[in-house]
Amino acid sequence: MFFLILAGVVSLLGGVLFLFFPKILQKLSSKVNTVINKMNIYIDEEAYKLRIGVGVSLLLIASLLFFVAYYLTRKYVL
Repeated sequence: MFFLILAGVVSLLGGVLFLFFPKILQKLSSKVNTVINKMNIYIDEEAYKLRIGVGVSLLLIASLLFFVAYYLTRKYVL
């Protein structure tokens, strides 16, 4: 249950960052890329081109995860 809520929170934060704060997300991404400099995969540019779709998708995933966690809690715990 905790994993679903944690994944929902991470997805919710990612979706909000993609939709409303893309500059902060780019700064965070550049910091992470300097730490993990061994990978030569550049997904950032493609994700920023599709920023609205990725952000909305992450928000939908977050709402689904929260619903599943709520449903499982109501069905099996209470």
